[in-house]
Amino acid sequence: MTSPTAGINMQDLEVEELNITSAVLTAGAAHFAKHCKAESDAYMMCRTGDKDPRKCLEEGKRVTQCGMEFFKLVKSTCNESFTAQWTCLEYNHHQFQHCRKTQKEFDNCMAANKK
Repeated sequence: MTSPTAGINMQDLEVEELNITSAVLTAGAAHFAKHCKAESDAYMMCRTGDKDPRKCLEEGKRVTQCGMEFFKLVKSTCNESFTAQWTCLEYNHHQFQHCRKTQKEFDNCMAANKK
């Protein structure tokens, strides 16, 4: 039986990780999806076309890299409203209905900065 890691150079798996909480990811998810659509679509096309995840490592790295760039961009342009949004979600168990005001402020900032 062949090992699932056969043929993988472990250095191929090394990539800077997004060190963020689920509240941060949830708060930025809609904008992240738009910003990294091309990278995410390429990854999903690879994954559906080939059931072997090892074949899609590069595409996965590009999604992670895009995410890193996205969250750095958010931090440099809309950090205050973004922090208010993810903090609201954190304290309200990720329930958006309690965070519509902070969501609107964040969305408006992102729109104003065309991100």
